[in-house]
Amino acid sequence: AEAVVSTQSTGAWYSFGGKEHESTDFHWIKVSRGYRVHQEKCNHVPHGAVVGFQHNNNKAVFGVICHTPHGHIPGKSNGQEAHYGWGGKEETCRNFSYIVVRQ
Repeated sequence: AEAVVSTQSTGAWYSFGGKEHESTDFHWIKVSRGYRVHQEKCNHVPHGAVVGFQHNNNKAVFGVICHTPHGHIPGKSNGQEAHYGWGGKEETCRNFSYIVVRQ
């Protein structure tokens, strides 16, 4: 599956190639006991950031929460800017927080 940026029980939505896509082939991210998930807003990729890979170029992308006019939307970041799916399109966002897992 591509980098999943939003999920419901039956499907996941992600942005790729300028468009928003839906998939039923995805996995939930689970955190082991003793770890916690939080958002961290910073100018660099923080230690513990959730990481995935895009299949087209095998480059790392990081799970983020995009702070948009539409609300807080899950997305992906290359470490400089973020992208999220909205209204069938892939939108760009510079105001985002990394999803971080730490003990």
